[in-house]
Amino acid sequence: MKEPAKEAPTVSAILFLLAGPILWAGHLLLVYGVQSVTCVVGSGSVAPSALIRTLVVLVTLGAILLLCLALFFPGRLAHMLRYQTPDRDNHVFSVRVERLLILLSLPAVIWSGAAAFLLDACGLSR
Repeated sequence: MKEPAKEAPTVSAILFLLAGPILWAGHLLLVYGVQSVTCVVGSGSVAPSALIRTLVVLVTLGAILLLCLALFFPGRLAHMLRYQTPDRDNHVFSVRVERLLILLSLPAVIWSGAAAFLLDACGLSR
């Protein structure tokens, strides 16, 4: 039987493994939340479209930066989340899963950020 003190806490393990999808979900929330609020508040003017594009680009670049940091420095992310496992095989597996999920989330963040340039920002809400 393993000692509870040596096992990784469940919450930190989940946050470490799902860092990519969590950042992707946060990116979608910020992009569409900011877009909806800006379109409603700034209705009737041309400025919200440029403002929305600028905000979407900034949020997307921030999400890409965080995803790349988590991808290239998984040890720092694990340390920040206090995720550690004494078994070497479990650690290698966890890092591989975390990196795979980040690599799946990165194109999704880029694609949803590119939508700001392909679609009218407030076109459907008019």
